[in-house]
Amino acid sequence: MPAWFDTNIDERFEAFSNSHIVLLLLFISGIVGLFLSYRILLSYQLLQQLVRWGLFSILLMAEITHTLWGIANGSWSMEDHAPLHLCGLGSILSMIALVTYNRKLIQFLYFAAILPALITLITPEVFYSFPHFRFMKFFLHHMALVWTGIFLLLMTTTPITIRVLGQMFFLLNGYAAIIFFLNGQIGTNYLFLASTPDVTTPLDMLGDGVWYYIHLELFCFGLFVFMYFLYKAVSAIHSKKSSHTDALLNET
Repeated sequence: MPAWFDTNIDERFEAFSNSHIVLLLLFISGIVGLFLSYRILLSYQLLQQLVRWGLFSILLMAEITHTLWGIANGSWSMEDHAPLHLCGLGSILSMIALVTYNRKLIQFLYFAAILPALITLITPEVFYSFPHFRFMKFFLHHMALVWTGIFLLLMTTTPITIRVLGQMFFLLNGYAAIIFFLNGQIGTNYLFLASTPDVTTPLDMLGDGVWYYIHLELFCFGLFVFMYFLYKAVSAIHSKKSSHTDALLNET
């Protein structure tokens, strides 16, 4: 088995190393590209479909190859390979949303998938460095999650309101309650409800015991509120630019 696909860690990942920074720049470029080209994507269905199914393919291959890697190395485990973390769940829901353009799914993904994936890209829980398979899979997977969330919003003009915020936060808490019970039954740490991640993340500042859960709840709600106001701010900027463009067209 080639070294890039086995379980040996020849060189450990270092945050903000050259390879990490290059992929973050690629990630940012993808976001900028979506915002700059979304009018073109709306106008040309063929191009929109290419991006749509390209994102779907990245997400699907990330899930399949991750499982194959675990099986090939005899290291598959419920803890590491079942798609029950928010990013794993977000990956499955993103693929369904790409197929259906379902607004409720898109709204849930906006709140529960985009920002967690973004935070994970900045503070990755990955131990393999470039060019190992796990390194490439991790970053491409999480980048595609954010790109997909933005793409779906731009292509469907899905509304994000206070009511939607409350609904999605309620759904997330319901899912968390199920996962909390599952963690206790099978000894996993999905959603980091049993303990914080193995790498340094903002969750380390939330305390221990009951206070960890209280602070985690407040932290998540704060992120939801932040995402709501981010949506409103971007929408306001977009509206001003559209009005300005229309005014120029009318003058000519």
